[in-house]
Amino acid sequence: MKISKKTALALLSTLAVSTSALAATTGTLLLQGEVQQVLDLVVTAQPAATTLNITAGQASTKVATATETSNILTGYKIKISSTTNGELRHTVQPANHKTTYKVSYDGGAEVTPTVAGVEVKNVNALSGLTTDTSDINVSVVALSNAPAGIYQDTLTVTIEAN
Repeated sequence: MKISKKTALALLSTLAVSTSALAATTGTLLLQGEVQQVLDLVVTAQPAATTLNITAGQASTKVATATETSNILTGYKIKISSTTNGELRHTVQPANHKTTYKVSYDGGAEVTPTVAGVEVKNVNALSGLTTDTSDINVSVVALSNAPAGIYQDTLTVTIEAN
């Protein structure tokens, strides 16, 4: 079947009108970007951390600084845990020879660290990327009759999003 030129032009005109009728007068375009969550903690020991006075004890001695960085709008919290529940234990005879200590974080009240961890700081809200530096201080109870040896504990400082 042959189509005349006149019929072909009429069909093309109809298609052009139909296509135009489907076009919109507006369109939308989603623009988007993402900022990754930042939640970092760096603990830097001071020389005093490994030279604590076990026999005489000591009060509020700076043993480290912690640098906290976050951009989470709901803020973050800091927890400190101890492998020995806040005891400095003799490395050879830990059950018989030990003393206790307390920790202060960022000028807060002294607390006894536990294995489960103790919250020592809570930042409730941030407006954007923030960095804060906090001192970690330790007070040691004197053990005047302590036998020679090394007394130790390991603290773990953790940052968590609120």
